Amino acid sequence: MWLINSIVSVVVLAAAWSLSRWCTGFNRRLIERHQGSEHINPTMRLILQRAVQAVIYIIALLTIGQIWHIDIGPLWAGLGVAGVAIALGLQETLSNLFAAVFVIIDKTIRVGAYLRMDDGTVVKVEDISWRSTRLKTAAGEKIIMPNRLFANQKVVSYGQSEKGWRLSLSAVAGPSSKLVDIEAGVMAAAKTVAGKYQKVVAEPQFYFEELTATGLKFKVIIKIDQASEEMAARHELLKNIINELAERSCPLIGR
Repeated sequence: MWLINSIVSVVVLAAAWSLSRWCTGFNRRLIERHQGSEHINPTMRLILQRAVQAVIYIIALLTIGQIWHIDIGPLWAGLGVAGVAIALGLQETLSNLFAAVFVIIDKTIRVGAYLRMDDGTVVKVEDISWRSTRLKTAAGEKIIMPNRLFANQKVVSYGQSEKGWRLSLSAVAGPSSKLVDIEAGVMAAAKTVAGKYQKVVAEPQFYFEELTATGLKFKVIIKIDQASEEMAARHELLKNIINELAERSCPLIGR
């Protein structure tokens, strides 16, 4: 009986090892097949691979325990207590991990996508790891944000392409400004900037938003061909609007 149990135990371990190796090979082939694709996330695939391998070996050890008639009740109880302690100690880490899994499974935000964050910052998603999301701004700055914070952000997604990026700017003109002068000045400035940052120029959009205690608030929207040029385009747009409205005696007093 001892010999049979030993042989079966070795077979179970060998099967678990083979299945684990197969998972590793499958993951490697999948990464190689999609090499260069922005839709694949090697970091998360590696995490999932390690998790699957851990489950395989746990099942194998439990099976061997059954073969040798080992009472695993105390082991389960000990694992339960240890699991609660670990979960409490790694609460923040686990929340970041689950947030990353939810973002990737949801597929609304992918690596390579261009986003506009809550504060208006334009970023490109460079990587989503188990703990943090790495972002790159239009100015080339790197932002490393915990996944739980990133998952709770309100973002505008422009997908994988930076073509047709919409740049919007709001400002407040002085109360003595004439409506026709405000619109004419802003549209002239917007067309100048749009012509510089588009191959095929699309007509800018202009809207009066509200009448505030200090003046008249308006918004102008233009399209640019490259999201990476948004900061430069925004700079020129604001500068041109200030100059155009100053010539028409319609000074800006705020945003």
